[in-house]
Amino acid sequence: MARSKTFARRRADFTLTAVVLSKAQWVIPVFVACLFAAKPSQTLGQAPASTGRFRIAEQSADSLRISILTGTEAVFQADGTLALSDPRLVTVTGDGKTNLVFTASECLYDQDKKTIRSSGELSLSTGDGQMQLKGVGFSGNLAGPTLRVFGSVEARLDKKSRLSLAQAQQKTDTSSGEPELLQITSRQFELEPGRALFRGSVLVKDADGTLSSDSIAVGMREDDWEVQTIRATGSVVMQAGQIKTTSEQADYDLPAGLIVLKGNPSWTMSERSGRANLLMIHRDSQTVNAEGDVYMKLPAGAKGEGGFLDFNAPKNEPSKAGEGRFVEIRSNVFLFQSATEKNIGFARYIGAVRLTRGEGRLQCSFLNVRLAKGSGGIVESVNAEVGVKLAQGGDQLTAQMATYDLAQKTIQLRGEPKWRLGTQSGQARSVELSPDDGVFRASGRVKMQLPQPKGGTRFLLPAKTEPSGEPLLIVCDSFEYRQAKKAKGLDSATFTGNVVMSGDEGLRVLAQNVLVEIDPKGAGLVSLDASGDLDVLSTTDENAMRYVGDRLVYSTADETMRLSGKPSVEIRTRLDGAEVVALGQAAIYNLGTGLLRLTGDPVLKTAEGELRGRDVVFDQQTKRLKATGRWKMTLNSKTIAKMREGTKKQGEMKAGTR
Repeated sequence: MARSKTFARRRADFTLTAVVLSKAQWVIPVFVACLFAAKPSQTLGQAPASTGRFRIAEQSADSLRISILTGTEAVFQADGTLALSDPRLVTVTGDGKTNLVFTASECLYDQDKKTIRSSGELSLSTGDGQMQLKGVGFSGNLAGPTLRVFGSVEARLDKKSRLSLAQAQQKTDTSSGEPELLQITSRQFELEPGRALFRGSVLVKDADGTLSSDSIAVGMREDDWEVQTIRATGSVVMQAGQIKTTSEQADYDLPAGLIVLKGNPSWTMSERSGRANLLMIHRDSQTVNAEGDVYMKLPAGAKGEGGFLDFNAPKNEPSKAGEGRFVEIRSNVFLFQSATEKNIGFARYIGAVRLTRGEGRLQCSFLNVRLAKGSGGIVESVNAEVGVKLAQGGDQLTAQMATYDLAQKTIQLRGEPKWRLGTQSGQARSVELSPDDGVFRASGRVKMQLPQPKGGTRFLLPAKTEPSGEPLLIVCDSFEYRQAKKAKGLDSATFTGNVVMSGDEGLRVLAQNVLVEIDPKGAGLVSLDASGDLDVLSTTDENAMRYVGDRLVYSTADETMRLSGKPSVEIRTRLDGAEVVALGQAAIYNLGTGLLRLTGDPVLKTAEGELRGRDVVFDQQTKRLKATGRWKMTLNSKTIAKMREGTKKQGEMKAGTR
């Protein structure tokens, strides 16, 4: 290992004296001086000898750099060390590049161990000026070179627009050219090739925020000491505005612009909070990645992820899902990309996603939140995929994909959606909900089961027959259920396109459109309006009724069912085993009186004959017919013969009694 020393010449007065003395006389002073240099402690009664200016060069153990130590004066001490005044240590790379500059007011240099130490102040700077440090009390080794500072450590790092120990923040370019400084304070500091360590109540401050931890290790390139990585360890707390993160370890890779937090990292931002096993922040791209047991808590009032949970909330009533104050989200992975003026942003939850608030629950494999560009993070839509299950209290929706569109305020479900809302259940190709409007829509091969509302189908059944209470089975092209907008309003259900309604008691309704109004307070069916190729069949045992027409309207207000058609309606039933056919432009059936009235050139055909008139009335209870206006009855031959026979028998009975 090469080593060189350069000492200044002896003072002029000592040299002149040696010249004029005789040989015997000047040998003694020279001997004494040499003795003093070798064993300063043995020179009694004299001040320590000074060498004047001092300079020494030491090659590092890895042979990558040379350490040059200089001083304005070097004084031999009793313990064999040299006391250097204004010491300066410079490390130089093999190509002559300065990468470290150290200065102090004084220090002791051990020639044998190649060490320096002092209880005084010092200052340290990297060759490019990126890091500057000062402290009190130090020790070091030139062969390393290494350095330890024992107290009052204060350091400044020039971030060069990329170094940040706070949360990732969007930067605004400035033309001032002023350096962005990072300030670090700690109790101790250690430096060795490629590594600097701050220990003891470490605090970091910059324009972005603050960081505190038990220690911070700074990784530097060994050739030029440029800062590359920063690692904070032990009780790490980062604060940037309202954002606060805690962890046991934080690693910052400067070239990659990546911050990695390990050891139960957690974060809070106002009322928002979260935690995971691993948290990564990429400052330049403004992305965040959380992995392993991700948990997040958001205010319940916020739109976005929680919007799914109000899928069945009437507009005029508070949602049960909204009773919870916070939305809680769990997943395996969380990805975040902030929105910019030119690009959209996103928040993605991946793997075993579970979202809850009050009674509201969402499960899926992927949940993607789209953020509008140039909006500061305003949510545009939320998309859930694979195994989507939405639940609110006892209500439930399932599908392979669900999208919450905030602009349209709708929730769309695709991929074999199925639902169970109260006592209603069904499936379709797609489902759309408008929670604010209280609207539910299903389209494409709709298959449903609906409970029979109170009084729901009694008017369609034969006399003395009541619904079984079993659900109605419905098939149609599309379905819409609209909740009442006012407290006293009615709910409505609309079935459109090839509607087929059937029940276990023998009811089947065929139509193109069916509109039903229901009292949401439990009063049951209020009205029904079916139209388009209407064909209604109701059978129970040997009894049967069939209605054919263009439109059927039922209202509980007067308990009346009206059937109309062009050119006529047709009603078929059986009485005492014989078929009865009623024809007319309209048929009106009153549930209270049991009277069926035909109008518009009505014709009532029975086994006995036909009855025509302006109005034809059939009383199901008494089995009597009545015709008004210019009526006409036509009896068939069998009926006439039977009537004659009956008349003849009556005559014979009267003759026998005389």
